[in-house]
Amino acid sequence: MSPRPGDPILEAFARLVRRRPDAPLLLAADGAVTAAGIDALGRRVEARLAATDLPPERPIGLRGPNGTAFLTGFLGARRAGHPVVLLDQRATAPELARQAERFGLGALLQVPAEGGDLPTMEPLGGAEREPPPAGTAAVKLTSGSSGESRGVAVSAGALCADDSALRASMGIAEGDRLLALVPFAHSYGLSSLLVPALTVGLTLVVPEDRGPFGALRAAREHEVTVFPTVPAYLAALLSLGEGDVLPPSLRLVLSAGSALPPAVAERFRRRFGLPVHAFYGASECGGIAYDREGRGAERGTVGEPVDGVSVELEEVPGLSAQEGGRVVVRSAAVAPGYWPEPDERLGGGRYRTGDLARLAGGEIALVGRLGDLIHVRGSKVSPLEVETVISALPAVDDVVVQGVRDPQGGGELVRAVVAARRGVTAEEVVRWCRGRLADFKVPRRVVVLPEIPRTARGKLDVEGLAAALAGSGEGPAAGPEEA
Repeated sequence: MSPRPGDPILEAFARLVRRRPDAPLLLAADGAVTAAGIDALGRRVEARLAATDLPPERPIGLRGPNGTAFLTGFLGARRAGHPVVLLDQRATAPELARQAERFGLGALLQVPAEGGDLPTMEPLGGAEREPPPAGTAAVKLTSGSSGESRGVAVSAGALCADDSALRASMGIAEGDRLLALVPFAHSYGLSSLLVPALTVGLTLVVPEDRGPFGALRAAREHEVTVFPTVPAYLAALLSLGEGDVLPPSLRLVLSAGSALPPAVAERFRRRFGLPVHAFYGASECGGIAYDREGRGAERGTVGEPVDGVSVELEEVPGLSAQEGGRVVVRSAAVAPGYWPEPDERLGGGRYRTGDLARLAGGEIALVGRLGDLIHVRGSKVSPLEVETVISALPAVDDVVVQGVRDPQGGGELVRAVVAARRGVTAEEVVRWCRGRLADFKVPRRVVVLPEIPRTARGKLDVEGLAAALAGSGEGPAAGPEEA
């Protein structure tokens, strides 16, 4: 079957197969999978979907770890005309059932636990819903303010625009090999890994063992040149023993998903001789800013706007320009809208983020999120500012700063949750903050944990943190340590 008209991802893949059928798109422990191989497997998935009575516009769920089956599932579903809802592989059965109902999924394609080149297909008998906007290729899931996943309906054209802009900004070319640890189902992995593999034939190295040692072995064996990752993974690499753990072929290290602490960026560069290039984006609009030089994170910035992206800082009532403005993004990569519940903040080529930032020498410095600001005695505190200060304390591996209810009044207190390699105490954290932060920004509660739970894309695992805090005796509004 020919590519569906108007889908630039499928059209680019068809050209790739004609031009370079032997191009290795995936390298794994069991060998290489070529463009021609992915093409043939994708047609088998397409045929299975075509044999059902599902209308082409009915969304299909896709779930599983990175690998051949995920790639062929995405390709086959798109060839059959279905928008692909990208599901988190860690979702429980009840969560999947709620998402299937909410998005009206016609079937679930799932990468089998035992591995393989094709996803399994499970028909879903839920009620059909209003389909996503015409032209939707994928639906990314992102957390709303309530914590419930909301869908971002994105077109193939927007995905290709994001892919092209990122490769141009980052200098990624046809011969590069990328270590594929970031999940394909997340916006970061979709734009930086899956789409460029299908459109220009970039080679993805998928390690069988995702831990630091297994990933580095695969990177060495297959001569990886580009490593997209998250701050928590970089911190884990720094905790390994001395030695040349990175492959000599590696030339570009990217960090996204959450803020990269300046101390981690500097330690990584000094240890391994490679700078870390910060990358800032969102599910709603793809890439926003990129640190082309590789020293921005050490200065506390995420670089300058990605090629073709316009960024402005919208004034926020009650905040000075120094405290930050709302980041507003315009580009060809902006998604058409949220689905099934639209929101005026997204659409028409514009996305009004919830992020606060200021300009620092032409670069973007993120200073927090509108919904996360902590209200302390009539003043606003950015958790990110406090996290940046604490992360510079030697031996601190990770930190999360939150607002908790002040039992002495109606406002909030600043609480810091810290993970450290050795015995950092609450008192040490508070002493470090005093003199570096205004008094009202200094944490009044400090909890030290062995580890802060993170998702595969480096974001805070909210439920995991709540469980860890409960185990430490720290409730949502009280703690064992007082400053």
